[in-house]
Amino acid sequence: MQITRDVDVGRAAVRPVWFDAVAIGVIAFAVFAATAQYHDPLNNDTHATAVAAWQLGHHGNATLTAFKGHLPWLFPVDGREVTNRLPGTIFWAAPFYAFLGPSSYPPIYPSAIAAVVASAVAIGLAFAVCCRVVPRRHAAAAALLLAFATGTWTVSAKQLWTHGPAQAAVLLTLLFFSQRRWLAAGIPAGFAILVRPHLGLVAAVLGVAAAVRERNVRPLLISVGSAVGLWILVLYNHAVWGVWSVFGGYPDTTQASGHAVVEFGVGIIGTFASPERGVLVMTPALLLLLPGCRAAWRVAPWWVRSATLSGIAYVAAQIWVSRFSGGDGFYSYRTPLEGLTLTVPLLTLAWREWTSTRRVRRTAFAGLVGASVALHAFGSIVNWVPGGPNHSPWKTYTPFELARHIGAVQTTLWLCAAVAVVAASAALAWRSGSRLSSTAGPPTTSEVMPA
Repeated sequence: MQITRDVDVGRAAVRPVWFDAVAIGVIAFAVFAATAQYHDPLNNDTHATAVAAWQLGHHGNATLTAFKGHLPWLFPVDGREVTNRLPGTIFWAAPFYAFLGPSSYPPIYPSAIAAVVASAVAIGLAFAVCCRVVPRRHAAAAALLLAFATGTWTVSAKQLWTHGPAQAAVLLTLLFFSQRRWLAAGIPAGFAILVRPHLGLVAAVLGVAAAVRERNVRPLLISVGSAVGLWILVLYNHAVWGVWSVFGGYPDTTQASGHAVVEFGVGIIGTFASPERGVLVMTPALLLLLPGCRAAWRVAPWWVRSATLSGIAYVAAQIWVSRFSGGDGFYSYRTPLEGLTLTVPLLTLAWREWTSTRRVRRTAFAGLVGASVALHAFGSIVNWVPGGPNHSPWKTYTPFELARHIGAVQTTLWLCAAVAVVAASAALAWRSGSRLSSTAGPPTTSEVMPA
């Protein structure tokens, strides 16, 4: 069985993949830019990151003493105030501030544009990666669902979180990795470490898995770029915090990793099923992809399997080092985003191998896709989240809170629109299934995957 590489069913590709990837990225950019947050209030994390990026972009240093008492996450070090926000996202946003923002004060809009660009790049890269296993139309659907049916829309592209740059970095790593360009894959993998240090697990799993499969040490060249990223992180932490450390302003990380196994189990359940932050709650379309992962695994290329394992390892590490509390100041989920992004190729194959093989499954999946997009459109367009940390992720369902905030009339309009989207999606999927069955029967392997 051969897997489609950068071609459409039944005809040769007429455009290079990068052209379509740019087009997909531009579509995502247009929507993200229209719904990003360009004003206060910002989440404490993104606010501190934005000001640090402005300071670096215009003044070339990390000293934030002038903002003492006005900015969260500031700590005194050697007579100056610095932030413990991670350097990768600060490095990413600093050029946007240097070219777009004034030097007299830190505005918000350059940070929003930086988040939008990073997220749009990630979506274009997701398309390019998926083109290596499915036809372009399926790859486009997978990329756009990652964009608008997940927390990518309401988190990564909303404010200057770490997740947009991290998603782009791991997808570029995966693209090079799938092409056996080991040394090149290490460059974005190193940047990912600067953004979220435990993303080093991704490079480690990918490199070891490929080395074992290839029975060759060449795949371990991915560690060269990763090591450079790790060394830059250590140097940054020494310059800012005065310590040779990976953790920098997070001195309790080691202690946090020792919490009880029971809490780890609670974190897994909360990450996937809590009303406020559950991946399966906010993106219910995954419920009709996960059962197909076994079938997808059987036909998946080696690099898709490796990417999936690295994503699982990352999410497990994230849950282990950070006790699940839900978080505040954002809509939908955020910490599993990088892991979910790494599993997109396998989930796309799950659609092809299992979900799409039955008319009822296709129809139900289309309806759940409509619901997933509607849920995230609601949060991204209305642009309001409950303030403060005094709420439980087990008792809070953010769409309900949002509905109370905007009132009965607007909620009714949103609900009618959501029902219409879900019904239209399901109806179109049902009718397309009827046309397929009445004309040619179910698609054969040769029709789905040209040699």
